[in-house]
Amino acid sequence: MIHNTITLSEERNAYFITYLIENSEEFQNGIARPLIIICPGGGYSYLSEREAEPIARAYLAAGYQAIVLHYGIDQHAVMPGPLHDIAQTVAYAREHSKEWQVNPDQIFVCGFSAGAHVAASLGVFWKNRELLPDYADQPELIRPNGMILCYPVLDLHSSSTHLDIGCKPGDDINKIELSQKHPKMPLNKIFIMDEKEQRYFANFEHAMNAYIFGGEYTEEQEDYYSLQNQVSSDTPPAFIWHTAEDGLILPANSLKFANKLDEFHIPYELHIFGNGGHGTALSTLVTANDRYQWNPASMGWMELAIAWIDRQTKFSEHIRNLFVQ
Repeated sequence: MIHNTITLSEERNAYFITYLIENSEEFQNGIARPLIIICPGGGYSYLSEREAEPIARAYLAAGYQAIVLHYGIDQHAVMPGPLHDIAQTVAYAREHSKEWQVNPDQIFVCGFSAGAHVAASLGVFWKNRELLPDYADQPELIRPNGMILCYPVLDLHSSSTHLDIGCKPGDDINKIELSQKHPKMPLNKIFIMDEKEQRYFANFEHAMNAYIFGGEYTEEQEDYYSLQNQVSSDTPPAFIWHTAEDGLILPANSLKFANKLDEFHIPYELHIFGNGGHGTALSTLVTANDRYQWNPASMGWMELAIAWIDRQTKFSEHIRNLFVQ
């Protein structure tokens, strides 16, 4: 396996790690494979390890090449910074496709939660000359051929605004712990007092969106980066999945985006699994850190996604045809 780290920006601490099957005379010598670029989630404040290498290895097991992108987070999460990171990664992959045994017409972006916002941003903005001026004369270099969006952040108005984080009556707002606290978002907009219960709940929507905009933001900004509003006839096909019980990033994110894809006649596949919360990664014991992250209801999503990719690429059919010759 070719396992390298490629720096995109030292200043932004943006880089990607390759998981590439090496050429071998022992099997499928010289085959150009689909490539999946993985964007872990973490609410733009950190990156989840559970949604990184284990996902890459699952795609490797299907015969695909994989990359894990560490896009800009925390103070480097402000858009369009992460959009530039993924655009640069796709361009780099296409430019090195022959060396990496990648089919340049089969490059997919796969994101989880906030990472899906990064992935889908490229899907809707790849031709945007203002956001991506470096590729204005060659936008096809950065166009993904498809998107795999896992419990995605897509509509910035559809995250939890009343998240129970275990606060007790009388807790001091200045001492409440939450990994998503942005230094430029006032605490009284992140922690909301429930007058009936007399305790604080977190407005996760405000907390996470603050990272996308570097602090407080306007409704116009929020609407612009709500990606269902940017779907067009140029948006690539998508495989989308969510769980109906996701109380953090609401299923409305996936439903609204799929509805827009349908409106523009963009091929998509949508799965809403009845049970399970947010952030289950593979949904198997491999990536479970507690009993809620092991979710039998959705653990078949990877198999479904691989089957979808195979229908887009006809990769397995290509391999079978080699054996026939």
